[in-house]
Amino acid sequence: MRRATWLTTLRPCSRARAHHSYCMLAFRNSSLLANLFHRSAPSSSLSLPLQQQQQCLLSTSSRPQRRQHLLTLAIETSCDDTCVAVLEKDAGAGGAARLRFNKKITSDNRQFRGVHPMTAVASHTKHLAAMVREAMRALPEAPEIQTVEIGEASDEGGGVSGKDVIWVDGRAHRKPDFITVTRGPGMVSNLSTGLNTAKGLAVAWDVPLLGVNHMQAHALTPRLVTSLRSGDDQQRQQNVIVTGEGNSKPAPTFPFLSLLVSGGHSLLVLSRSLNDHAILAEAQNIAIGDMLDKCAREIVPPSEVAAGDNVMYGPLLERFAFPDSPNGINYDYDPPSTRADEIKIYDSGYGWTLTPPLFGTTKMAYEFAGLNGQVLKILLEHSDMAVPERRLLARHAMRLAFEHLASRLLLALSKNSGENGLLRDIRTVVVAGGVASNRYLMHILRAVLDVRGYGHIELVCPPLHLCTDNAAMIAWTGMEMYEAGWRSELDILAIRKWPLDPDSEGGGILGAPGWTKVEGES
Repeated sequence: MRRATWLTTLRPCSRARAHHSYCMLAFRNSSLLANLFHRSAPSSSLSLPLQQQQQCLLSTSSRPQRRQHLLTLAIETSCDDTCVAVLEKDAGAGGAARLRFNKKITSDNRQFRGVHPMTAVASHTKHLAAMVREAMRALPEAPEIQTVEIGEASDEGGGVSGKDVIWVDGRAHRKPDFITVTRGPGMVSNLSTGLNTAKGLAVAWDVPLLGVNHMQAHALTPRLVTSLRSGDDQQRQQNVIVTGEGNSKPAPTFPFLSLLVSGGHSLLVLSRSLNDHAILAEAQNIAIGDMLDKCAREIVPPSEVAAGDNVMYGPLLERFAFPDSPNGINYDYDPPSTRADEIKIYDSGYGWTLTPPLFGTTKMAYEFAGLNGQVLKILLEHSDMAVPERRLLARHAMRLAFEHLASRLLLALSKNSGENGLLRDIRTVVVAGGVASNRYLMHILRAVLDVRGYGHIELVCPPLHLCTDNAAMIAWTGMEMYEAGWRSELDILAIRKWPLDPDSEGGGILGAPGWTKVEGES
C-alpha cells in the first residue's frame, strides 16, 4: 500500500494546513484523492473535528490576507543603461522601503560620440539576463516551508507556500509580488528588450506585470528617497517594522512642481497626483541634455574625452568647465535679480557673445537648439580656441541654459491664480532626470529662487546615482501604481512617446492601452 511521504514533522497548526492542502486537492479530484487521503494519511496527524474540516473546505473561498511587505523586481532599458533593481516596501501609504539590489551597466558608445541604438540593444541583450539572475540572489530568503509531498501549505502562521517561492542556487527565496518594467517613453527596440524579459518573468512566476512611464518615475524619485530613509532609520533603531498603513504619506506630497531634465526631455510639470502631471512648459526642439551633449562634443578637447571610461558627455562638460579643486568648486555666480538681468547678452571679451534663449518673450516653452547653434558657430569661427577660453565657453553655455530653465519656473510660480489655484500652494520643486546630477544647475536654481523672492520653496533633488536612469525609480513607481490597484496586460507594447499630461493627445499615463484596475487588492 503506497503511503504519502511527510517532509516535516507537523506542529498542531501545521495539521490544519496539511489537511487544508488535501482538501483543496480533493476538491479538484475528489474520487482519486479522497481515496488516497483515507487510506494513507496518518489518522493521528490529520484527523480533525468535523466542524474544523468544514471550515477548512469553506476557507478555500475566503479572500487572501493582505501582504505586509511588497516585493518587486524592476527592469529599465529605455536608452543605453541596462538596469535591474529589487525593492521591498511595507504595505500602505508612507511604508518604509528597502533597496535590496540596484545595478546598472552602460553600453560603450564612444566610437559613435553618442548613444547608438543597436549598440545599446546589444548591450541589453548581453547583460540583462545575468543581471536578473544576480538580482534573484538578492531576493529575501524564504522562511521555513512546511508542506507535504502532495499539496501546498498556506501562508497562515508565518510559513510560506510553495507557490510563493523561487529557487536560486539551491536556496529558497521569496518570489516577487509583481514585475515592474519601463514601457516608455524611449527607444522602442531598447524598451522591448526589457519589456519582453519582464513579461517572461511575470508568466514564469505567475505574478502581475506593471509597465510604467519613465518620466513619471523620475518625478516620483524623491518619494522613493524618503521611503528609503525611513527604512534606514528602522534598521538603525532596530525597531519592530511598522506594517500596514504607514504613519505618514510619502514626501513630497502632491501637488508639487517637477523640472524633468534629461537627454530626451525638458519639462516643467505640475504634479497633481500619481497619474496627473500637467505640462506647463516643454522644449520646442531638442532637450537640454541633448544640447549639453552636442556642446561637449565640440568644446571638450578629444584627449579629455578619450581619457573617460564612457561617453557621458553632459557630466564631462561639467567636469571640464569646473575642474576639481582641493578647496572645492567656486562657481563665482551672481544670479540675475531681475528679468532684465536675466536676458542680457553675454560678451566674453574674446570676440564672441552668447544670447539667452527666448530672450524677447515670456512664452511658456524651452528652446535650446538656438543656443547650441551659437556655440557651434563660435567654435567654427575660433577653431584654435585655447583650453581656458573653451572652459569659459562651457561655463556660460551651461549658465544660460540653466537660467533659461529657471526663468520658466519663475514665470510659473508667479501665476498664483493658475491651475485652479494649485500653484499658490506649491512649496516644493522636484528636479529630476539625468541633467539633475549637474551640481552647477542645482546651484543656479537655488540662487535664482532665493534672489527672486522664492527662498521658501524647497528644491528637492535625488542623490546623484538616482538622478540618471536607474531601475530603483522604476520599482518605486511600480509600487505606487500597484498599491493604487493598477496592473498591465501581457500584450502591452513599448511606447516611443508617452506623454504625462492627461489632457494631451493620447490621454497621458492612463491613456495608454493595456491598463486594468483591481479594486481592493494590494
